[in-house]
Amino acid sequence: MRSESSNKILCQTSVPAVTIHQKRFSNTLTGEHRLKWKCEACKSKEPKTDNSNTPVRTGHDDKVTHRRGATVQSPPDAVDDDLTLQEIRSLKEELLLFRQEMIATRQRVNEFNTNLTNLINRVENCELKTDQLCVRMDALEDTLKNVHKSEKDRTIEILKAELNDRDQQLLLNDIEITGVLEQKEESLEHIVLALANKLSVKLDQQDIVSALRVGSVVRAESDVNSSRPRPIVVRLVRRAKRDELLKAARVRRGATTEGIGLQGSPRRFYLNERLTKINRFLFRQARQAKERLNWRYVWTRDGKIFARQHSMPDSPLYRLHTNDDLVRVFGQEAFGS
Repeated sequence: MRSESSNKILCQTSVPAVTIHQKRFSNTLTGEHRLKWKCEACKSKEPKTDNSNTPVRTGHDDKVTHRRGATVQSPPDAVDDDLTLQEIRSLKEELLLFRQEMIATRQRVNEFNTNLTNLINRVENCELKTDQLCVRMDALEDTLKNVHKSEKDRTIEILKAELNDRDQQLLLNDIEITGVLEQKEESLEHIVLALANKLSVKLDQQDIVSALRVGSVVRAESDVNSSRPRPIVVRLVRRAKRDELLKAARVRRGATTEGIGLQGSPRRFYLNERLTKINRFLFRQARQAKERLNWRYVWTRDGKIFARQHSMPDSPLYRLHTNDDLVRVFGQEAFGS
């Protein structure tokens, strides 16, 4: 029997009632199930029947012992167990595969780390070699700059020497007379002719192109008879006359101005080749080095400067053309640095 009270389904039996909620009874069970539904107490009072004709036992009656009231595991539960075992096996296989993949991934990561470390080392080696190459390149550039600078300086020195030689060639007909006192309204041509006569050289006025004093002008009258008067520069028509005068001056070394009509006490005078500014400086430096090192000879010929240490036949002859020649011949210590 079933009755409804307080939204519950009651089964009226001698045993305590078993209830089911009205909502579950109405919504969950179908109409046929609701008609056939019985509580557990009512089901327990029904007579026992043979269950040998169940779907599970169909076709296997010979191998099954039939007993009344025997309970058989329901087929759905057996199917669920089989599925569960299959799922466990499948899950186990997947875990094994996942583990293998993780091991393989770890190996690949280790290989990647090793390759990355090798790559970093190679990059560091490349950077080190690049730095060394940059240092070598800088050193090479500095060397090339110095070489270019040295070549440039050497070229400039050569050009200067060539220009100096050309300037010196323009002075091959000139002589320079020093030691002659300056006088007011003096006639330099007359003085030159008198000095040539003193040296026993025949010189006419037609042989003189020009005669003049060079250097700073003496301002004060008290300096007219100065111990270092300005030199007289004479340009001659012929170079042969110049050479004759220079040769006579070397022969009559120590000649004075006595007897040529000049005021004041007689003084020694000197005839030399006229040199360019560069050659005068070189000649002065060479004579100073000669005095310091006790060399025997330093002289000029045709505007060229020569030096020789002593008069022995094996003594080499040096041509002094530039400042480098001075250092090469006399040494750096000869010039105080």
